[in-house]
Amino acid sequence: MNSIDISAPYTGIIFITTIISINFSVWNLKTVALLSQECLWSEEKEYHHVKEILTTAQAAKLLGISVRTAQLWVESGALPSWKTPGGHRRIPRSAVMPLIQGCHPPPPPTGTRAVVLAGPENARAWQALSGCGFVVDIVEDSLLAAIRIGEILPSLIVIDDDGSTGRLGLLDRIHVINSLGPALVAVHTDQPIPLLPGPAHLRLTRSLSVQACIDTIQAQIAQQNAVPTLENVPYPVGPNEAERLQAVNTSGLLFTPRETAFDRLILLAARLFDAPLALFTLLTATQQWFKAGIGYDGESTPREWSLCNYTLAANELTVVEDLTLDPRVSQHLTIDAPFNFRFYAGAPVRDENGFALGSVCIIDRVPRRFGEEDRDALATLAEAASQIIRFRAQTRALRGLRPPVAQNGQDAGWLTN
Repeated sequence: MNSIDISAPYTGIIFITTIISINFSVWNLKTVALLSQECLWSEEKEYHHVKEILTTAQAAKLLGISVRTAQLWVESGALPSWKTPGGHRRIPRSAVMPLIQGCHPPPPPTGTRAVVLAGPENARAWQALSGCGFVVDIVEDSLLAAIRIGEILPSLIVIDDDGSTGRLGLLDRIHVINSLGPALVAVHTDQPIPLLPGPAHLRLTRSLSVQACIDTIQAQIAQQNAVPTLENVPYPVGPNEAERLQAVNTSGLLFTPRETAFDRLILLAARLFDAPLALFTLLTATQQWFKAGIGYDGESTPREWSLCNYTLAANELTVVEDLTLDPRVSQHLTIDAPFNFRFYAGAPVRDENGFALGSVCIIDRVPRRFGEEDRDALATLAEAASQIIRFRAQTRALRGLRPPVAQNGQDAGWLTN
């Protein structure tokens, strides 16, 4: 009997398996190579993306300035920036390059933030600083005040020293914050103030009332910063009206089409308060322009027609439950036909620097009561509009875009750096 060589088939199988294995290995190597190359491209893309985002120190090095100067430019808004979740500042490279090419940062806007360290007995009185154009944070604890100062870098710090709580210790904390720039520190005390490096100090004796202190602070700031004011206008304005008008003009909101985000907020305001008129107004030097509105068909009115002037001048939520009984507005032209307005409530809408661009307001043709819950709800709607505006400002900073500057009632369009 002839023997059968069974090794031949196995040899063929082994040979075929080897070929498949080799081909599979080659395919794997190619796949790994392609994946590796893709990873390298992703890393390179990410690397280039990272290079577009700078730290304050990196921006200062590119600009050839000190880190402190770069910080001041960031704080003034001359260099757009944002904070990471860890609290670190980041600056888009696209905002730095024009400055390297010979441009200079715009002058910083007049500050709008104030931190007041005071007890509950005077907190309400110090809140009157809002009438001077400030967004006021009242803090009772010295450590919390120092933290807040470090977070927002205010242009005004007030220490209301009652002689028993050691609030003057905040001065020691303030002088080490070297990025406060031209901030003013006003101290309401009978104790001597130590001469420390850093911001200018203003001592106000305890014999002065809080309102007298506020008047003195306002006069000092006006002299120190030469804050321009508008005169001979038929409506009230705040002390920082010139800077506020500039903020409105560069907000990118003026004379732009209606937007769903703002329309929904105003619709909510009208339904929530059962108001015949609900508006999101922007106040220019000559106009009250409506970014969103219900109950009024026009796009704008003359500035002097606007009841929101009183909201912006007070720099806080303003309610007039019966317009005919309030001496400020009892002769206002909107009380008469064809308007016949009797009730007004408005809350400021602010940009990323704290400037009140306009207000979210409701108007009725009959007097009405407006309780604390109503006031909180209206302030919340205005804050929602403010958050939209601030988010867009941060997005523009990330993308290296500037908002359009409104000219002659026309949208100037988007400009790239």
